[in-house]
Amino acid sequence: MRFKKGNRWSKNGKGKLRYTTWRRMVFELNKRKVGLSRYYVCVKCNKKRKTTRVLHAHHIFSWNKFESKRYDSKNGVVLCVKCHNGFHRKYKYEALDKPDLLVEYLNGDKAVKSYIRENK
Repeated sequence: MRFKKGNRWSKNGKGKLRYTTWRRMVFELNKRKVGLSRYYVCVKCNKKRKTTRVLHAHHIFSWNKFESKRYDSKNGVVLCVKCHNGFHRKYKYEALDKPDLLVEYLNGDKAVKSYIRENK
């Protein structure tokens, strides 16, 4: 995974380490729940992969607006590149304020819906 230089990562590198740890935890939760310990699975289209190369960890509650939930391992879902880009093309910046749009995009995913309900 490559990191772009910018304002997201702190100068001491702790932000980058915390993000990679968060991402790894999101993928491991996905693998245990959905992939039956063998595959990583896109929660939208059910594409199965053995590596995370074509999959993205997407925040349910946005990175910018919800700082307290930023590194919560349950605040993430795994989407393939195509589904992740499709989500952002469809909802654009509306999704930053409304995590319910992800539930709508995922056709009412129960795990995401319950996490949003618990954390509102």
